[in-house]
Amino acid sequence: MNNSLSTIEPPHKMPGHRSNILIVDDAISNIETLAKILESDCDVSIATSGPKALDLLTRSARPDLILLDVMMPGMDGFEVFDAIKRMPALCDIPVIFITAMSDAASEFRALAAGAMDFIQKPFNPAVVLARVQLHLGLVQQRKDLEALNLKLAQSLLETQQAQEKMRVLATALEYSPTSVLITSPAGLIEYVNPHFVRSTGYTADEVVSKNPRLLSSGLTGRDVYKNLWATLHRGEVWSGELINRAKDGRIYRAEAHIAPVKDDQGRTSRYVAIQLDITSKHEAEQAAIRARQRELEISANIQQQLLFGQLPSNMPAYSIACFSEASQVVDGDFYTFTTLGPASFEVLTGDVMGKGVSAALVGAGVKNTYREVFLDLMIGANGQGLPSPAALINAIHARTSPHLIDLGVFVTLSLLRFDHAASTVTWVNAGHGPTLLATGQGEVQELLGDNMPLGVMQEEIYVEHVTPMRQGDTLLVFTDGLSEATDGQQNQYGIERVKNALQHSQQVGLSPQSTLDKMRAEVGHFTDHGKLHDDLTVILVQSLAPGSASNG
Repeated sequence: MNNSLSTIEPPHKMPGHRSNILIVDDAISNIETLAKILESDCDVSIATSGPKALDLLTRSARPDLILLDVMMPGMDGFEVFDAIKRMPALCDIPVIFITAMSDAASEFRALAAGAMDFIQKPFNPAVVLARVQLHLGLVQQRKDLEALNLKLAQSLLETQQAQEKMRVLATALEYSPTSVLITSPAGLIEYVNPHFVRSTGYTADEVVSKNPRLLSSGLTGRDVYKNLWATLHRGEVWSGELINRAKDGRIYRAEAHIAPVKDDQGRTSRYVAIQLDITSKHEAEQAAIRARQRELEISANIQQQLLFGQLPSNMPAYSIACFSEASQVVDGDFYTFTTLGPASFEVLTGDVMGKGVSAALVGAGVKNTYREVFLDLMIGANGQGLPSPAALINAIHARTSPHLIDLGVFVTLSLLRFDHAASTVTWVNAGHGPTLLATGQGEVQELLGDNMPLGVMQEEIYVEHVTPMRQGDTLLVFTDGLSEATDGQQNQYGIERVKNALQHSQQVGLSPQSTLDKMRAEVGHFTDHGKLHDDLTVILVQSLAPGSASNG
């Protein structure tokens, strides 16, 4: 991988300047992809974990921008971000999160903490370049503006005898797009520029000799002010967000930068504060978050109608229970039931790589393709029988895999056909996790197979298997959100716990619904009812004796 990347030349930078970007991601493939996108524009440093990134930041020259992956083992992106913000020498480095997550809560958490933006996976090169260039430009322009205003304000105090220079500086401050406020070491206001007057409604006479707390709205946390003064007393520049109140009672948000001014003996003689009103930006961000949440709610309702089928009715030979939960409101899991006869049906279960709306759309497309190929094969058979599970999966593969390969997405599938009269289940496993079959005696078998997921190899040929399923046997099909659920120490629930839970339920004679309820309770206890990191779907089918009542 070439670590030398091209020149970004936003209008504020001199030709030849090369920005340095630190990429933090545990996936080498993601690092290589980003490096290839950026290699003609910047110099790149890399770190494959949070601790390595923090070590690199303390030992090497600080980067201009950090691209930080959210989901990393051990120390995730939010923890790395918090650690950076606690380091005075590094806290003002802009951070853009790179993530596959798209839920509003995660975006709000990062933006509220001070992140600049998100770049979603899979990466779009044009989007990556545009956002990196945009934020490098914005950050540098803001630094230039802050440096200019600080220089102007400090020069105003240091050159009181130079009247001509004072008039030049006053003119610059007159047209500054930010509020400038200068206080004494005791914190009393000595000077405010015209933009401060326009923004707050206070005249200079009303605020001079007053404490800046007259702008306090009571909405800024006490810990913010505590950190502000601790930073200034260390002789460092403080940057942060303040929620202020104007003279007319209007609440506004300000991005503030406050710097101590030192005299010849190194003592603080003044404090210079620059404030940029970001109320409109904040309101726009909140509106975007609300719109995103509404979009997710609508998508979830659509998903429930399109991706999750109804249980087969009038099926007294079987007891069935199922459950699905998204990790991000909408997900890439799906299932559908097809009734084939009075004592026969099949269920297709799928899991799309990724999460969120895009995964749900892929899942809906694969499910619809299943319905289409089932009908096409039935028509082609001219009433000579049902298409086999293998024929169905191979037909779905032929229609969808070319598109999935182009998109860089794969889908795992499990197709199970139940025949009560033959006491069998015929199945095809396309890269899905193991299906578990518990016999009436409590023995648990794994039905796995060796076929790849759809969207991996165009030449793949899918093979079906036939397994006896007798009265009293219970079959469990699930997505990896169950076995890969994690506790607070990142330990996985694991396939063995799933097998043990199924075996115990079978031995004590629980119904599929009772087994499902018990599993959900156990997983919730294991994860301490924390947020799922992956979508979770569970389906249980039990073969009943003739005349038994369905208890699922």
